[in-house]
Amino acid sequence: SSSLLQPFHLIMNIVKNLFKGTTTNNLDKEIQQKGFEISQCSEICESCTSKFPKHLKFEGESESTSLWNTTKPYGMHIIIATGKKDWSHDAINEDGKKKDTLKYKIGKWAENNTNSPLGTIKVNVSSMSSDELYINENYKLEKQGDLLILPYFLNIKGITIDEVDTYLNELESLLIKNNNNNDSTTNNNDSTIIIDEIITKLPKISPNLNQSFVFFCSHTTRDKRCGITAPIMKREIDNYLQELDLIRNFGDYRPNGIQTEFINHIGGHKYAANVIIYLKKLGKNIWLGLCKPNNIKPIVDECILGDGKVWPNKVRLLQKFDPIEW
Repeated sequence: SSSLLQPFHLIMNIVKNLFKGTTTNNLDKEIQQKGFEISQCSEICESCTSKFPKHLKFEGESESTSLWNTTKPYGMHIIIATGKKDWSHDAINEDGKKKDTLKYKIGKWAENNTNSPLGTIKVNVSSMSSDELYINENYKLEKQGDLLILPYFLNIKGITIDEVDTYLNELESLLIKNNNNNDSTTNNNDSTIIIDEIITKLPKISPNLNQSFVFFCSHTTRDKRCGITAPIMKREIDNYLQELDLIRNFGDYRPNGIQTEFINHIGGHKYAANVIIYLKKLGKNIWLGLCKPNNIKPIVDECILGDGKVWPNKVRLLQKFDPIEW
């Protein structure tokens, strides 16, 4: 009877492979329609020896479904500098226990702007640091802090709780104005005009000079696996970027560098290691999932330095924004 079943299994495998091929082709087309290229290089570095501990298992690896669109699109991304790599379970709101903090105020501002023309506003805390976190009492008490606004590559230095609504409302309106200008004209001076206007009206804001940011979820309190994978991934990418003289650590403000940081929960622990990439001059945002240390060099070469090329089997989300000229 087993011999009679063999032709049936053979036919089913052929059908599955045909379906898989069709799905892959459709995904390739979707990715290309979004303005991204498919990498022709392997996502695996054969000579890279760094690995995750063998006991780590990720549910996403055993699922037959694609990673594509396993996270929702968004617009403005506010990154709060904390100098830490792990946070409480509810890192922004802390279950409402600390309402007098900068992150809580920013989180509420984002919640109240759900219909922003810029899109959904995402808020995260990160390992980004500042001297003030160690010497300024207001920073220590989370009454004041530093922010990074992506995908616009803008720094906000020393914003206080009382300034959150005023600053972010004004910044939002200026960025909406900039988007409208870009939609209606091809004037290349628009970006210069808008950054000058932002700096004049909001003097705590300055352009971020990096060409790219890369984030790894290290939120151990939410999932211990992230606390294990993120440091390994960050060490691997930092070592490679060091070789290329592109790494930008805290205090290194040379332009056109790449800064890597830890970030709190972004959703999809089962797809760890998650890698979030922002490319300034291309206006591209790339979310990759199920990444390993041996994917790091290809990610740098293809995704970051190769104009945002991606692998369909690794992509969770792709977004295009206006390229940033400042």
